[in-house]
This record gives sequence, C-alpha cells and structure tokens, in this order.
Amino acid sequence: MTTADQAPASATHGWVDAWLTVFEAAASDPVMLLTGERLLTRADIGQVHINHGTAKTTLTMPNAARPHHPCLTVSPLQSHEWERIYQAIAASDEHADVIAAGRLPDTITDNADVTRIAPAPGDITFTCSCRPDPGICPHSAAVGYRVAQHVRANPGVLLTLRGGSTKELRAMVQTRKPTDPAPPPGPEQARTGTDAHHAFGRFNARRTTRPARARTTQTEPTPLLDSLRSDPPAPGPTAQALRLLTRDAAARASALLARRPPLPAGDDPVQDAARLLADPAHRRYLEHAAEQLGLSTLQMRDLALAHEYGGAAGVEVALWPLAADAEVLAHAEAAIQPHRPARLATLVSQDNQLTDEAARIQLRLGSDGLWYPFTDWHGTWRPAPGPSDNPATAYKAARRALRDR
Repeated sequence: MTTADQAPASATHGWVDAWLTVFEAAASDPVMLLTGERLLTRADIGQVHINHGTAKTTLTMPNAARPHHPCLTVSPLQSHEWERIYQAIAASDEHADVIAAGRLPDTITDNADVTRIAPAPGDITFTCSCRPDPGICPHSAAVGYRVAQHVRANPGVLLTLRGGSTKELRAMVQTRKPTDPAPPPGPEQARTGTDAHHAFGRFNARRTTRPARARTTQTEPTPLLDSLRSDPPAPGPTAQALRLLTRDAAARASALLARRPPLPAGDDPVQDAARLLADPAHRRYLEHAAEQLGLSTLQMRDLALAHEYGGAAGVEVALWPLAADAEVLAHAEAAIQPHRPARLATLVSQDNQLTDEAARIQLRLGSDGLWYPFTDWHGTWRPAPGPSDNPATAYKAARRALRDR
C-alpha cells in the first residue's frame, strides 16, 4: 500500500503542518533534516510504502554501490482510541458529505479527540540500513519529507500510519442515521461567545488527550492546526508569514509560562528572520523569507545556521566584517598553527577573519569575543558549529565539520 486506501486527493495545509512539526521535533537534528531535504532532488528515491505504523522506501545515492533502506516507524493508536476518533468525526453533520466523498478536511481537528491522529515526537522512530542502531540519518529524514508530500495530497495517509482506515471512517459516516439525535446544546453553545472558565476547561481537556510520551519527550508545544486557507487581503502579511509568527508567539508564551527566558526578538529584520528560521519547524518558510529580504535561499539558510550555532553574534559575523585588534589576531594565528594540516600554506588575516584556504577553514572573531568557525562550501563560507573563546578549539571544530560533511 502506498497511500491510505487510495482516497481521492485533496490539498491540505493543516495536516501537513502537524506532521512536519512532530517529525522535525522527533528528528531534533537540523543538519540531518537539511541534508534530507536536499536528497529529495539529488537522490533516487523509490516509491514510499506507507502501511500501519511504517513508512519505508529504497533510496540510492548518486554513484553509490548499493541502495539504502530507510524506515520511519510510528506508534499506532489502539482500536478503542480509533473508535472514539471515528465517532467524534462522524458526529459532525458539517463534515459528513466531505468525508463520505473521501476527503479529510483540516477543520475536523477542532475536536480534541481528532488531534490524536497526529503522532507525538516520541511516537516516531528512525531506522536505516546505513547505521546499526535506530536514529535519524539523511535517508530517513528524506522519507519524513516525502511522507509530508503524500499527506499534502491525501491526509488519510496519517490515518494509515497511526493504524486507522479511511474506509472505516467513511463507513461510519455513511451508516450514521440521519435521525440520530444530536447532543442537546448546553448553555455555553446557546450563547454566541464562550466564557473564559469554559474555554480554559476545553483547553485543558485538549491537552490531557495527548499521549503521556508527548509530555515527557516534547520540549516545545505542538501548534494546533490552523484553518487559514488563503492569504489575507493586501497589504497584510501572507498566510505563510502568519503561521510562522503564530508559532513563534506560541513558543514565547510557553517559555514565559515555564519561567524560561524567551529568545529576544531583534529590530533588524535579517537578524530576526535568522532567529525564526533557526527553529527546524520553520525551515519550510526559508525561501519565502529570503525572497522578502532580497537574499538568496543559500544566504538565508546560512544565516539560519549561523543563529543556530551562535545566536545573534553568529549572524553578525556571518553578515559583515568587524574591526579586530591586530595583537588578538596574531595570538590566534599562533594558537591554530599546530593544528593546521598544511602549516606552510598561506594564512590570510583581514579585519576579524583568519583564512586558511588550503584547509578550507575560516575563523571570524565576534563582538562577544568568541571565534566562529566557517568552512568552504562550494566557494562560499558556511557557518559550522562550535564557536569558542579559544581559536584553536574553534579551528578544530571547523576541521571536524569538514570531516563529518
């Protein structure tokens, strides 16, 4: 089976956002995720077979001797849980005709029981023939993004992954008697609005329906599926930008409730975009942000990595040269000399930068006093993890990044 019961295609955004949020949180490795995204166009990926609890394929790298076999395993829901979900969906007359036609609209997620269809990060396991033990790799990351493409065309794929069936759902909707009495409206439903006490109670009820594993493994809140279908009228922000800003606001609110300091928002739009895109859950907005700021996608991606590795100071050194003391640079040259693979090769010192072209490494001194490593990536300097106040440590981090690439 490659799609969930071959339901008719219907474009969806909310279900895709739900899957990408939990998949990227489960992976928890931005480098692997970025590499996996690239493989979608650079590798030969076979048909993704999606069945109850698994999504797997065969992936062949260019010039590789043999293919890899990545697999995503997703914990299925129990039969009694599916029965409750089916009943909750079938109870709505609003969606009956749409579901009977084989579509799964985003708006059914207003019901707390239905939100359980999307897994929690702890429900996803990554395996691949390229490594002996379970864990994220570029090949399994590519499978996760390919699953998102399937979900966009047919959200019933998520039902299949979680052990459900669109056929069973349609059957329950179609056999529901029109005369079945609907539950009598309570005093809250009779009014136009909802009082704060009842709204907070509904919010708590939604939270408690999440599996226990989600509360222990998930470090950031999973946003509720939004129902925005198109861009607001100009000159308002696009729907894509609104989704990103909403998630960022939710993360900040969560940090405040947990008494953790939220990440500071910058006045510089480039800095703030890099901060937002440093979150793997926001990486799908990268092209849009680059277009709005007049940058290339590659430049925006590098700035997001710079913020991920070094925060605002990391973005600053990635954007422009800074003034640096000549004595500090000379000390750094002496510190890294024993670690250079070609010690007689030229070492260029300019502004706050030390460049070892033979080793494909550059160090940049930040305004915070840290040395930030960069490595040559097809003619551009790409940020690498491991800034340090010791230039020798930063240099070794750059060499390590080159080896691991």
